[in-house]
Amino acid sequence: MKIKNFLAIMMAAVTLSMSAVSCDDDDDDDNETLAEEVADSYLGDMTLTVMGSASEYDSVTFVLTAETDNTISLTTPAIGEGSMALPALTVNGLELTKNTVAGVDIITVSVDEITGSIEVNGETKNYTFSGLNIAVSPAAETASIAYSLQYGKMPMAMVVAFTGSEVED
Repeated sequence: MKIKNFLAIMMAAVTLSMSAVSCDDDDDDDNETLAEEVADSYLGDMTLTVMGSASEYDSVTFVLTAETDNTISLTTPAIGEGSMALPALTVNGLELTKNTVAGVDIITVSVDEITGSIEVNGETKNYTFSGLNIAVSPAAETASIAYSLQYGKMPMAMVVAFTGSEVED
């Protein structure tokens, strides 16, 4: 529970500090839905921690895709190799909430737990995302993503923290 609170506070702090870098030439996107405001690919750095041992991944991409006006899907990057490979996973139906913090709009997702399965090399692998938190600052074009992932038969969870910026078209 302490790590969830820590990650949520860390995401909010990073997002707020990065939001100060926004431009004044924002497009008139008043008609955009919440999902359209955040839908994009975000390129950045990720830390994956397993049993206290952290691995850093530079230049990874997370994708947020609009599903409905107020829901998105999250696609994580595929990482690792061989028996330590983790495929890209997609989580659907994530409901968005818009908050204004210190005059800055932040669009968030917060989900306690989501389970699913994926077919990998002819074998079904189950997964559980816990404490999934996404915070996007549309003005700064940044996203922070944090979660704990239990994948396949792995006995311990992987804790992921990501911060990135929208990929330029």
